[in-house]
Amino acid sequence: MEAREPLAPDAPALELRGIQKAYPGVVAVGGVDLDLRAGEIHALVGENGAGKSTLANVAFGAIKPDAGTVRAAGTVGLVHQHFQLVGRLSVWQNVMLGREPRRGWRIDARAGRERVRALARDNGLEIDPDAFVDELPIGVQQRVELLRELEREPAVLLLDEPTAALAPAEIDSFFKTITQLAARGTAIMIVTHKLHEVLAYSSRVSVMRHGKIVARFETASTSVDEIARAMVGGELPQVAQRSETAPAPRFSVRNLRAGTGSVALNGLNFEVRAGEIVGIAGVEGNGQTTLADAIAGVIPFEGEMQRPPHTGIIPQDRHREGLVLNWSIVDNTVLGRQRLPSARRGILVDRRSARADAEAIAQRFDVRAASLDVAAGTLSGGNQQKIVVGRSLLGDPEFVLAYQPTRGIDVGAAALVQSRLIEARNAGAAILLISFELDEILALADRVLVMYRGAIAGEFSGANIDRGRIGNLMAGSSV
Repeated sequence: MEAREPLAPDAPALELRGIQKAYPGVVAVGGVDLDLRAGEIHALVGENGAGKSTLANVAFGAIKPDAGTVRAAGTVGLVHQHFQLVGRLSVWQNVMLGREPRRGWRIDARAGRERVRALARDNGLEIDPDAFVDELPIGVQQRVELLRELEREPAVLLLDEPTAALAPAEIDSFFKTITQLAARGTAIMIVTHKLHEVLAYSSRVSVMRHGKIVARFETASTSVDEIARAMVGGELPQVAQRSETAPAPRFSVRNLRAGTGSVALNGLNFEVRAGEIVGIAGVEGNGQTTLADAIAGVIPFEGEMQRPPHTGIIPQDRHREGLVLNWSIVDNTVLGRQRLPSARRGILVDRRSARADAEAIAQRFDVRAASLDVAAGTLSGGNQQKIVVGRSLLGDPEFVLAYQPTRGIDVGAAALVQSRLIEARNAGAAILLISFELDEILALADRVLVMYRGAIAGEFSGANIDRGRIGNLMAGSSV
């Protein structure tokens, strides 16, 4: 395969003119002009539902606009927020899918493996070409998505929430790769909610709100606060303040063992008290999902677990574990709660109670939808997450498992979700927060436990919470 001739620095790589796209009852993109230059990293930011992903899919060619033109100086690649991979195929089969090298009429597996191995090496993306995708952690799956697009040698690379599921060390590695691609002339646009990453790596920022570009910034001359205000059209919601509560134990595990292999739990011991947020910090793949599954009752475990009957669970993946996307908001409000006496009328689900709960969630979490009867799959990711979080907090649960509660949502929605978690904590709930966003752990947690290879590697609380020491333990180093 011949390498693509790179564009000259700052040459036009992608031009969007007058892009419009509407769906029944909503204008997703309302007349957008956007330019992308060769060799630049351009950030596209905005609230959930602002039209960012729709615009990216129009630029990629996956969505046909109602009006406007798209001009690209070569192939356009798109790495989706929700991965488009075939779990039962290997890494190299996913990367080469539809473009497999052949020897006669047969697929040349050896050539395919070598192509992927070389591509990974050249872009600093360590990976086993023969590993099955459904056995890989999310961070490694994202490398597969990226390699699949890089194999097409795109002139333009669009990245939709590329670091939403990555740990800090993986994020650094990812941006090292992206910066190298830009230096070789690839035009890159990142759709993201992580404004500190915008400031660190982009050269220009475009802000979308209600389907339009409402602000443009040169990154070097702006700030997180200025971008955030442009995103939400004003000041951000204020996160609730912590209050002091009685430290009665609400949740505990003793010698907890579960799972197999590298993600097995090796005898965990900890407790979460009423009115306390305990944060689990760690690089993904060190047993956090095994712990969450054991708490949720999805997998068997050995040891002791004390969990109150009224428990709220915010799962890691809202699509696979939190929602039925073709069900309405009302029906999703009942999901997982249908056996509770408060949700039933005799042997049937109490529809009136379910609608009242859905209305309460919509009001308290600012869920933006045409009605409560629309399918959850038609909502933006942020509104979907608000439904999942709101459902978990219905009825003031005694214990809440919050796994990645703000994954892939904008700064305004994240502040609202975090505020509601703190309010639940102030009301006496015991909250176990599992997050790969160390900043989120440090902002919310009263105590921090570091997980490494299925064990608790360290515990920090109060004035002893130290980012550097926590980071060392996350990486497997001694403090």
